[in-house]
Amino acid sequence: MRILLLGLGRANLPVARYCIDRGDAVVLYEEDPASLSREAKAMLDDGRIALHQGGEYDRIISSPGFPVHKDIISHYQSQDVPIIDEIEFTYQELRDPAVIAITGTNGKSTTAALVHAILSTAGIDCFLGGNLAPGNPFSQALFEPRHPFYVLEVSSFQLMRIQEFRPQIAVLTNISTDHLNWHASIEEYYQAKRALFKNQTPDDQAVLNHDDVTVRTLTDGIAAQRIYFGRTALKGVHCNGSFRCGSKELFPCSVSKLQGEHNIMNALAAIAVSTVLAINIDSQKRGISTFKPLPHRLEDCGLRSGVRYINNSMCTNGQAAIASFKAIPDPKIVIVGGKEKGDAAHEYLELLVREAKACIILGENAVKIKKFFESMHYDRFAIATTMDEAVDKARSFSRPGDTIILNPGYASFGLFRDFEERGEAFRHAAC
Repeated sequence: MRILLLGLGRANLPVARYCIDRGDAVVLYEEDPASLSREAKAMLDDGRIALHQGGEYDRIISSPGFPVHKDIISHYQSQDVPIIDEIEFTYQELRDPAVIAITGTNGKSTTAALVHAILSTAGIDCFLGGNLAPGNPFSQALFEPRHPFYVLEVSSFQLMRIQEFRPQIAVLTNISTDHLNWHASIEEYYQAKRALFKNQTPDDQAVLNHDDVTVRTLTDGIAAQRIYFGRTALKGVHCNGSFRCGSKELFPCSVSKLQGEHNIMNALAAIAVSTVLAINIDSQKRGISTFKPLPHRLEDCGLRSGVRYINNSMCTNGQAAIASFKAIPDPKIVIVGGKEKGDAAHEYLELLVREAKACIILGENAVKIKKFFESMHYDRFAIATTMDEAVDKARSFSRPGDTIILNPGYASFGLFRDFEERGEAFRHAAC
């Protein structure tokens, strides 16, 4: 078989290895070969993979972040060549695996990791990965023994190119404006999220956020059985001091070490999944109580001279930034800014004007944020050009008892390769 890979990053590297091992002719389309990893470059250098020079292909497999509106996509679509994503390829090769897939604008990673923690606590072997970072792409499962369950974080980018991918349990955590620098419209983004449910049958389950009106509207008419979670999901999984399933009390919310209302919602979603799977309450409680925050998600980086440092680099949109800001006690000095994704995050910036002790602006949209602050007559801010400078300036505003939090509200592209590199830079500067 002749395979064309669109991109050779973290997700498509295992795909390349797998296809080479089974004897496929593998070709790579890459606009910036210099940016490839050492392993990817080695595959090109030793001839295991050739660079794209045109030609015909039996199948095209795209990296998750490869835009659907590129000319090369249109070219091969016009020739009716199948173009799928790495998750679709892996799903087909594993032949109908039992998938628990989590998507949404915010909370995907933590919810997926919580589900995995609860199942693992119950003694159930399961794969954790997908779009989760840091973590394994779904394609890594091609090299592992078959698992009873595959717990996957799935992005809207990946869902744009699914064909047969069918989760037994599909979770939609919430939905708000995001990724409009990639999707053609908010409607396309919403429909990509809805695609998670398109292949489900009445034997499958959809775990949905009852508090989110957009989620309820978007999933109207899906075939799967619906299980709701949220503060208002009184017949589903909800909480009122204790986590509850309908009228049944499960265990106190206080067992969770995670901060913030948004993490209560993530825990509710995970409990809903484990309830569908009939996981016992003790395993649910132990899974939730022993779970630690993932890196770059309200990650406590320690206390220095009486000042707490919190790394929340994963926060890349306004709604996530608001939820995270509210989860941390005052007073707070906030490092904000980055690259916009179609969301100016004005609601978040207004919150900072009202409640932040001070702000340090870092990123591509620094001038824009500065002008916004000035228009609101807010002057407790400074601009930085590096993370070290940002942390130094944040310290100048701080006193013992304060928290310095990296809570950007925007994507990292520009100064940093990704949110992980940005978070690592904050950790280094905070030490």
